[in-house]
Amino acid sequence: MAAGATWARYQERVRQWVSVAASHTGVFLHTLSCFYVVSRYGVFVSKVTGPSMFPTFAGRGDFVIAEAVTPMWGQLHKGDVVICTRPVDPAESIIKRVVALEGEEVVLYPDRESSEVRRIKVPPGHVWIQGDNLTHSLDSRQYGAVPLALVRGRVVLQVWPRVTWVENSLESVKRT
Repeated sequence: MAAGATWARYQERVRQWVSVAASHTGVFLHTLSCFYVVSRYGVFVSKVTGPSMFPTFAGRGDFVIAEAVTPMWGQLHKGDVVICTRPVDPAESIIKRVVALEGEEVVLYPDRESSEVRRIKVPPGHVWIQGDNLTHSLDSRQYGAVPLALVRGRVVLQVWPRVTWVENSLESVKRT
């Protein structure tokens, strides 16, 4: 009988362990799915690197918070700072400012590569984005208007190295 009682205790402990493991797994999966939904359709944190958005961001490890609802509903405005999937490399993200919306005209002034003034109309379902530091930015001037489907979020808050709201402003963007 002692062996039967030991076996019963062993079975009960295994049942308890499986129950606790299943409960913890359920909590973990629930938390993970909530995190995914919030980061995909709510808010997410992103790191800013590179000089293209100077002086808005220093580009040396700044962290920002972006919300995904505004671009998802097509409610972007000129001056919004957005996080996009890089059109020429989908594995990378970029942070730029919206300077023109669909249907608006962008004027590109002569530079060292071209001596003519070009006018480009932003097609439906696209935005024209540029970095605030135009001399150090690869943006719509190089790869054209960006499809709205590539806009992942609108930056609302810088949280590192200082905490500050990100303004909707085109003051930093000079002549294209």
